[in-house]
Amino acid sequence: MAAVIAGAGVAYELSLMLLGTVTVGSTERANAVVLGAAMFGMGVGATTGGRLARRPVEAFVGVESLLAVLGAAAAPILYWSWATLDAFWGPLLGVAFVLGLCIGAEMPLLAALNDRLAEQRASTVVAAFTAADYFGALAGAVAFAFVIRPWIGLVQGTVVVAVVNVAMAAAVAVIVPARRALPVVMVVAVAAVGLILVSTFADRVTDDGRQRLYRDPIVARQESAFQEIVVTRRVHPGGIVDTRLFLDGDLQLSSVDSHRYHEALVHPVISTTVADRVLVLGGGDCVAVREVLRHRSVRHVTLVELDPAVTAMASEVPELRALNEGACEDPRVEVVNADAFRWVRSRSRSGAEPFDAVIADFPDPDTVALGRLYSVELYTMLRGLLEPDGSLVVQCGSPFFAPEAFWTCESTLQAAGWSVTPYHIDVPSFGDWGFQFAQPAPAGTDPRVERPILEVDGGLGLRFLTPDVLRAAQVFPPDVARDRVSVRPSTILDPTIVDATQGAWVGYS
Repeated sequence: MAAVIAGAGVAYELSLMLLGTVTVGSTERANAVVLGAAMFGMGVGATTGGRLARRPVEAFVGVESLLAVLGAAAAPILYWSWATLDAFWGPLLGVAFVLGLCIGAEMPLLAALNDRLAEQRASTVVAAFTAADYFGALAGAVAFAFVIRPWIGLVQGTVVVAVVNVAMAAAVAVIVPARRALPVVMVVAVAAVGLILVSTFADRVTDDGRQRLYRDPIVARQESAFQEIVVTRRVHPGGIVDTRLFLDGDLQLSSVDSHRYHEALVHPVISTTVADRVLVLGGGDCVAVREVLRHRSVRHVTLVELDPAVTAMASEVPELRALNEGACEDPRVEVVNADAFRWVRSRSRSGAEPFDAVIADFPDPDTVALGRLYSVELYTMLRGLLEPDGSLVVQCGSPFFAPEAFWTCESTLQAAGWSVTPYHIDVPSFGDWGFQFAQPAPAGTDPRVERPILEVDGGLGLRFLTPDVLRAAQVFPPDVARDRVSVRPSTILDPTIVDATQGAWVGYS
């Protein structure tokens, strides 16, 4: 029993940490708040559990029932409060503390229940409970990460975990006689009804909160093993269709102006290199691939996207398919669902045929996991995937709203041996947005001085990017100039770009 309830407790804590990541996008802070508040609550709970040990059956049933209902309801309630009231850290702190309080009270109460059933030495009981607690925590963590969250989902998954706590409460109520049986049975029954209500209304609560996050109606949504994917659509006056893609609440594209972003991302690197084989990292919506295929020189495109749900929705959701024109189903395109860092590392060691151009279209590096994709290590390995005269382009965020992150991206590329030319454009949905175009620095040259020359094919009939626009895009006004910030390269062990990204957009919504 100790192992089972320990596993459930760990699952609740992991669910709160994950919620912090997918809502406010701060893994480290969410982990710190949840762990700190839960550990403090466990200390208070252990003391409280010892004082309640005189009536262990009633106390244990009450604690498990409260833990079950609160654990099941935490995710939808916290999500709704964040989406609707813009309140998250305070409620998260309170929920984590109360969950920790209940978890901390469990072991003293289990020890008291054990005293009712058997005479054992204290050292034997402590050793057995401690071992069970640790083993159960491991099992609960693995089950949540690899089974519950991917297969059931965060919201309904915590309801399943809560059933375990109610079952343990019911088992104790049956096995160990209480002084007053009726109140104990009533508490278990109320907890069971509470779980039924939570399971019934949880999706409605989260759906209501989710729709409040988006100004436009949601036309498709999926919670994958990696993230929440949302597609919205609105037809504006004049028949202008605005399809938007969001990953974990962050806007990835709008059909109104995505041509600006994707033309600027794709065409300079393909035109300058006259690419035959192209590697696209990220960009699972397939819109960048659509732009790549406009070049007659392109014979093969490899798209590496972590989440298979994104590439599936790009082909199956009509609004996205209309935007990408079914590009990822073109026979020239190979779709690989894999972690880009691991894939690049494996490919760089395989001796496979190199690419002429690489397009890195990753989300902004606001977590350590994403920071790997903007590191010296990745950029160094990418050089091994390219032809000697190949080119790389990286979307690096906004030089206006996130200048330190943007210029850290340049510094990181230079540290990996690339000559870099930064450029930026205006994308109304995002604001001032920037890219780094890079080519391997010739031997004996200084990457900080050598600047590649960008080109764009004026005969493609692009809606936005012309040779004149591209030349103007390489000019940075004084208020976003490189010399305004002090940066250093970002590595896996020292992800400076993550700190820079998390500290950006201050004062803007």
